[in-house]
Amino acid sequence: MNETETQGAELIPLQDLDRGNPMIWEGEEPAQGVFVAPGEDSDPLALLGSPSVTLPVAPRLPSDFEISAALGARLRALDEALQSVAGGERNAARVSLETLDPADREAVPLLLGNGEVSGSLTLDAIAYQFQEAVTPGVWMVTGSDGSNWLEVAAVPGIVDSAASSLRQAPIALPQHVPEVMNGLAVLAEVNEHAAQWDGAAPHNRILNFTLMPMSPQDQQLLIDVLGRAELVLESGGFGNCRVMATTVRHVWAVQYVNAMGNTILDTLEIGRIPDAVLAAQEDFEDSAKRLRQILDTYLDQHCAQ
Repeated sequence: MNETETQGAELIPLQDLDRGNPMIWEGEEPAQGVFVAPGEDSDPLALLGSPSVTLPVAPRLPSDFEISAALGARLRALDEALQSVAGGERNAARVSLETLDPADREAVPLLLGNGEVSGSLTLDAIAYQFQEAVTPGVWMVTGSDGSNWLEVAAVPGIVDSAASSLRQAPIALPQHVPEVMNGLAVLAEVNEHAAQWDGAAPHNRILNFTLMPMSPQDQQLLIDVLGRAELVLESGGFGNCRVMATTVRHVWAVQYVNAMGNTILDTLEIGRIPDAVLAAQEDFEDSAKRLRQILDTYLDQHCAQ
């Protein structure tokens, strides 16, 4: 377009557009899926929490905060554990925070920051919340019983424990359900593969509902038979991923939502905890360097002898 054409073109003022949010078009379908049905959340951008389009905030402590000897010891223990795992040690490591004073315990998340993965679960009547630090593979865990610790692992050990406590396949399946198209066949396949899963396969088996015709009756059948366990993990980034454990061991509902709040992939994974929420070996290696930089800065400033 030349300069004359540009001068003659009329632009529609933004305030004249009859739309509440210019990033959401009228008629746009809200995010939904087999295990997150339409209507569970009226705001498509709030289904899994507002999608993050920014990097995690860098860890920061108040300028006048003094790291105590007790907190400094825990941070050094965390550093040693992360260095070991980054070097190939496979055993997860915990650092208890329960005996720290309240000020030190409150300082830990300010120091370590919040990363992309978080979750919640219930195990043995205790409700747990866990948050990955800005350094992947480092987790901050709190329990309703007052437990509080840091953990270096691909995922907190309580997630493995909760997943292992679920009922084991094969499970009893209904023989006939009115108005169901593919639900019974899907359940039979899930049942078979969940019963056969022994951890030897390199990858999970994935059933993609995005490409599979599933009626509302099919969806409800899967929810009724497989159920939803009190074990949910969310991974944020440019969009969101929610991993929900069913009540059947090794069966996970995994849903990917883009930054506009629309479901782009709706699946069931049969196998181990889905990779989307796990820290990989390269994450540990990068995190070991990053954590050392953080601790060198704060411990040199506040814990110098």
